[in-house]
Amino acid sequence: MPVLRRLAGMAASVIVGAALFTAPAAHAAQPPANAPAELEGCWGAGPTVTDTLGVQWPTRYCNNFLAGDVYNYVDGRWQPIGRLNAGNSWFVCQSHGPENPAVGEWLNDIWLYTEADVVWAAGGWGGFPATHVSGGENYEPIPNLDWCPWENTLARRSVPTTPGK
Repeated sequence: MPVLRRLAGMAASVIVGAALFTAPAAHAAQPPANAPAELEGCWGAGPTVTDTLGVQWPTRYCNNFLAGDVYNYVDGRWQPIGRLNAGNSWFVCQSHGPENPAVGEWLNDIWLYTEADVVWAAGGWGGFPATHVSGGENYEPIPNLDWCPWENTLARRSVPTTPGK
């Protein structure tokens, strides 16, 4: 399964490659020189960022092989509030939430906290679906990305509190 996901990620990268060269993501970055050749999960420290609540966060780079919507609760509903371009982007942490949009056979309910490249609402900060990020398995965390602090409130669901494997 991981091989198929990597192949899907490479195919998506080829398809969106031309768009990335003409319209780079606001916070996409080239992987650092020490990044692994096969991006399975997250790697390397990204920038320290400040969200719309004024909280400063360390970040890690991850490969989101598909562009997708960033979601947040607005007016009591979980809805798209921005768009994140495909590429190597920074993410703060991950947490369980509503079901992700399916990508082929890939399913998950984990969301990665980040800032959208294109902002529609809520300051652009919210959850990006794990189904769009390299390295995860169905209903498993993205490797090498910490759990969000609010994940601990879901302990009754037996949610792990250690970093993604």
